[in-house]
Amino acid sequence: MTERAGDTAGKAATIRDVAACAGTSIATVSYVLNNKSRYLRPELRERVLAAAQELGYVKNAAARSLKGLQRGILAVLVPQFGNNFFTRMCVEIEAVAQRAGFVVTICNSDENPVQERAIIERLLSQRIDGCILSPALSRTESAALLERARVPYVILERTMGTAVPDHDFVGHDNFQSGYIAAQALLDAGHRRIAFLGWDSPIANINDREQGYRAALAEAGVAIEPGWVLTGSLSEDEGRRLADRLPVGQVTAAVLATHHTMAKGVLMSLQDRGLRWPQDLSLVLIGTPEWVDLVRPGLACVERPEREMGHAAAALLLEKLKRPDYRQAKLVLPTRFIPGGSIRPIKIPETSGANA
Repeated sequence: MTERAGDTAGKAATIRDVAACAGTSIATVSYVLNNKSRYLRPELRERVLAAAQELGYVKNAAARSLKGLQRGILAVLVPQFGNNFFTRMCVEIEAVAQRAGFVVTICNSDENPVQERAIIERLLSQRIDGCILSPALSRTESAALLERARVPYVILERTMGTAVPDHDFVGHDNFQSGYIAAQALLDAGHRRIAFLGWDSPIANINDREQGYRAALAEAGVAIEPGWVLTGSLSEDEGRRLADRLPVGQVTAAVLATHHTMAKGVLMSLQDRGLRWPQDLSLVLIGTPEWVDLVRPGLACVERPEREMGHAAAALLLEKLKRPDYRQAKLVLPTRFIPGGSIRPIKIPETSGANA
């Protein structure tokens, strides 16, 4: 190839850039990228495709750089549309955007980075004005693609650390969620408290466990082996976690799981004839749609879904007016909602020891 990707840094790649990088003509690049039926040497076709990938080329992406051009279309891409944590944010984002005169396209990556990239490429080819992205598994490739295409974007909830510096971020305090859930159980006198969560590659998801650990450490409670249980996102996995829960050894548990996992945990406890709060006190992080149907009602940590959606939409709209606008990363607080799933027990006289 005759030109490196770095030579076009800072601007959206054009078909001319791809042709220069592949060392061929614009017409040949057009034939390859538009899948036109013309014989080309396989080596040449592969060279063009490799150049397009290296440069992050997306058809029509360059049109977005035309000064003043807006189509009135925003995109929202979330990893779990079936999770009402994300759907509630999407509803608020759409409401804010519509009031500003924008149409919103909402997409679901299903925690699949490959699917997410394909969606982003299609959205860019349709010349979206901006994007709110909650990246699958906190991967950074799609954010980099938006950056290269010079499309304003806001990262929602899924942190990307230092891999993509200076990105705009709106999320909530996962550490606080784990901390206040554990603290509510500690305040009720519990000292043997388990933690059930998602074994996730996403850094801020794991902050929930760190918050739980911090609360117990402050209370002088040593976490025993088998108290912290994590697994994948499914109802069956929630059942398996509940089956491994050392009921009898622990008196309480923080359910820091995905809503489907949490449902599996509760169903397994019921199948085993265990009751909350008599046999096990519980605090659930999150407020899934079915939570109001559970009896006794669960104590929950409510996350600020609508506030997050509103803040992300407002930030993106501001960036559309001022592309260079940057806001400090916004992390919103959570709050504890009491319920009937916590049984007060007598706090032992030697409060520094496990009870």
